[in-house]
Amino acid sequence: MFSRLVCSLLLAVGILLQPLAVAASGITTYPALVSPAYWLKQNQEGDKLVLDDKGIDSFNTKILSVSRTVFDLSAYPTTVSGDALKTRIMNYAVLEDDLYLNGNKVSDNYKNILRSQTNIKAIPATVTVRYAVTTTRAPIRNLPTGQGLFYYAADKEFDVLQETSLDPGEPVAILHQSTNGYFYYVQSYNYSGWISRFNVGLTDKRTWLQYAKPKDFLVVTDAKYVLRLGKNELLYQQGARINLVKEEPALYTVEVPVRQPNGNLSKTRLQVPKVSKAVHKGYLPYTSNNIVSSAFKFYGMPYGWGGLKDSVDCSALVLNAYRTVGIYLPRNTDEQANTAGIRNLLEGLDNAQRLSVIRDLQPGACLYMDGHVVMYIGQINGAPYSIHALGSHYVKGVRQREMQVVVSDLTLQRSSGNSFLADLQTAVEFK
Repeated sequence: MFSRLVCSLLLAVGILLQPLAVAASGITTYPALVSPAYWLKQNQEGDKLVLDDKGIDSFNTKILSVSRTVFDLSAYPTTVSGDALKTRIMNYAVLEDDLYLNGNKVSDNYKNILRSQTNIKAIPATVTVRYAVTTTRAPIRNLPTGQGLFYYAADKEFDVLQETSLDPGEPVAILHQSTNGYFYYVQSYNYSGWISRFNVGLTDKRTWLQYAKPKDFLVVTDAKYVLRLGKNELLYQQGARINLVKEEPALYTVEVPVRQPNGNLSKTRLQVPKVSKAVHKGYLPYTSNNIVSSAFKFYGMPYGWGGLKDSVDCSALVLNAYRTVGIYLPRNTDEQANTAGIRNLLEGLDNAQRLSVIRDLQPGACLYMDGHVVMYIGQINGAPYSIHALGSHYVKGVRQREMQVVVSDLTLQRSSGNSFLADLQTAVEFK
C-alpha cells in the first residue's frame, strides 16, 4: 500500500504504476481513487468553464424541447385536459404483477382499493391547476399510498411505488386529489405522481412562482444539508435551492416553507452561517471538476431507490450533481440518455471502439446502459473509471449486493453476463 506521501509524489508527476491498476480493479476502495482529488488532478481542463450562465439557460431550453417529462413550471398552464390526466393516472401496470406488503402477497381486493383511490371519476373535462410548495423532503408515489409494495416477499429495498423524492421548497402543480383526500396528484419540474397532502403547503400562484423561479438562493452542495426548524429538521439534498432573503458579512438569512394546520403555506426565516461549506450562493460554475466533486460527495452513501434512505439511486446521483450548476435533467436513466447534449451511440461498437469514444469524453460525462447510469471520472492505464450508485453486480453468475455509491472500472458484470462496458448504449456530455 502506498503511503500518502508517495501517492502525492506520483500524482504530482502524473505517473501511474501497474500495482495501482491491479489494486483498483473492479470496485475499488483504494484511498487515492475514492477521493475526488486524484481525478481532479489528472483532469487537465477540469476548471475550464463548460457553459456560462447564458449557455446554461440555452441548454435547459433544449432539455425542455426534447424531454416530455421536464417542465418550466414558471410557464405551466393554468388548466390541463382531464382526459390526458386520466391517461397518466390510470397507468396501473405495476398492479398486474404479484406484489408483497410486509412480506405477504397482496390480494386483488387490495389492488382494487388502490385503483379506486385514484378517484378517476372525479376528474373534470378541464382541470384547473392549484399550487403548492413542499414543506419537507417528500416522496412521490406511483399510487396514492405510503405503504411500500415489493416484487419479492423478502425485499425491503426496492419499493415499486416509490418514484422519486422532492426537497423542501419545491413547487408542484396540483392536478387531482385521491378519494380519501390524503394525497394530491402533482407535477414537479421533472416528475408527476402522488404526494401526501401533509408534505405540502397550498398557496397562490404569485407566491408559488417565488419558488419556481427564485431570484436569489443558496444551493446545497453537500450530499445533504439539514436546517433546524424548532423541533423539526428540514432535510435538503444536493442541488436543492433555498430562497435567500438577505446577505450579511457572516450570515445568510433564508426563507423556508412551513405547512400550517389548515394546509396553507407560510414562511419562516432562518440564519445560515457563511462559513458553511454545505451551501453556495447561487449555482456553482459549470466546470467538469465541479460536477465530479459533487458526485463524490455521495461516495459510500447507501443506494436509495427513488430517494429512499435519504440517499440516491444511479440517476439521482447524476441529476443532483448537475443541479448544483443549474442544469435540470430528467429524473430517470432512459430519459437522461435521450435528452439534450452531445450523444455518442455505443450500440453496435466493439469494446475497443467503445473505449476510444469514452477516452475522449470530459470527466462528468455519463454512460448509460439499460436501467443504469455511471459518471465517467477518468482513466488508469487506459481503463475508464466511474462513480455510480450501485445496487448489485454479478461475479461468475452470482449476484453481489452492493447497495451503495461506489467507484469502479467498467469490468463489472451484469445479470446478462456482459460487462458494463459491453452493455453501454449511450455516452452523453451535457453541453
